[in-house]
Amino acid sequence: MRADPLTLKLFPLVLVALLASPSQATAKSTEETNQECLDCHDGEEAVVRFADATTLTVGIDTAAWKKSVHGSELKCTECHTGISDHPHPEVKFASKRAYQLDRAGACKQCHYAYHTKVLDSIHYKELEKGNQAAPTCTDCHGYHDPSDKADRLTVADRCAKCHSKISRQFKASVHGQALAGKDGGDVPTCTDCHGAHQIRDPREKQFHASAWKTCGNCHSEADKMKRHGLSPAVLTTYLDDFHGRSNELYAQGAGKPGKPIATCSDCHGVHDIQSFRQGATASTDVRAKVIVACRNCHQDAPLAFADAWLSHYPPTLKSAPLVWAIQWGYRILIPLILAGLVLHILLHLYRAKVHR
Repeated sequence: MRADPLTLKLFPLVLVALLASPSQATAKSTEETNQECLDCHDGEEAVVRFADATTLTVGIDTAAWKKSVHGSELKCTECHTGISDHPHPEVKFASKRAYQLDRAGACKQCHYAYHTKVLDSIHYKELEKGNQAAPTCTDCHGYHDPSDKADRLTVADRCAKCHSKISRQFKASVHGQALAGKDGGDVPTCTDCHGAHQIRDPREKQFHASAWKTCGNCHSEADKMKRHGLSPAVLTTYLDDFHGRSNELYAQGAGKPGKPIATCSDCHGVHDIQSFRQGATASTDVRAKVIVACRNCHQDAPLAFADAWLSHYPPTLKSAPLVWAIQWGYRILIPLILAGLVLHILLHLYRAKVHR
C-alpha cells in the first residue's frame, strides 16, 4: 500500500508540531503559574506574622526574580509546596528564622549533591546543635534572586553577614586589599580557602596540617605569582623543610598529628596577613611574629632564631652563601659517593670472576 503524496509532505510538519507542543505548553504553564503568584506578591507590602511577633515580607522584586537563575526555570509552587489555592493555608511557625530554615530544605530537591556536602560542613553541625543563626542555602544564595555570577568580592560580603570581625581583618589584609583593587580577579576570597559547601571546622588538627595545600593552590602557580610580584617557590621551599615535609605526610594519611607543626598560617596569620615588603618596620614586625610562632614549640628560641628564615626564596650565592654552598656540596658529593660505591661493587665482581 502506497502512502498518499500529500501525507508524506505533511508528516514532517505534524511530527515537529507534536514534538514542540509539550515544551511550549510547559513554558507557558510555568510563566502563567508564576504570574498568578506575582499578581499578589509583586512588591514588599505583604507580610507574615509569626508566633513570636517577628514578621517576614512575602513580596518580591519581580525584575530581580526574572533575572535570577530560577526565574525562567521553576514554578513558585515547586519551592513553596503545599500552596495550591487561595487564600493560602496559615503559616504556623514559632519564628521567622524557624520558617526560613524550613523553607531552605526545598533546595535539596534539585541540588541534592550540594546538600550532601553541606551535611559535612561546620555550618550544618552548628544547626544540629540548635544554633539557628548558622547559615543555610538561602542565607548565602538568596531567596528569590539567586545568581550564578556572583563576583569574588560579593562572596566575601555575604560571609561578612555572620563573620563581621573576621571580615574586617580580611579587608585590611593583603588579600582583602588586593581583592577590592582593580587586579583582584584572581585573589582568594573566603570560599577559595574554606570551600563553598563542605566547609570544615578550622579548629581540627587535620585542617591545620593540610593548610599548606590551601595556600599552595595559589602560591604554586608561577604565572599568578609573577603578576603579583611574589616568589613562585613558596610551596616548594616550605615542603623542603622539616615542617612542610611532616605536614605533607600527615595530609597523605601517615598518622594523625599529635602536636601541631608549623604551617603557613602560624607565621603569616590567617585572615590578617600583611606584606613585609613595605619597609624595614614591616619586615621587623613580620619577623617578630615569626618568633612568637616559633616559641609555641621552641620555647627557648632567641630573637635571632628567625634570621634562618629565607622568606620562601631558594638560597643563592648572594642571599645565603653558606646554605647555597652546603646544598650544592650535597648535590655533587652524594652522586659521586653513589658512583664510587657502584664502581667498587663492579670491581669486586670483576676480581671475583678473574680469580674464580
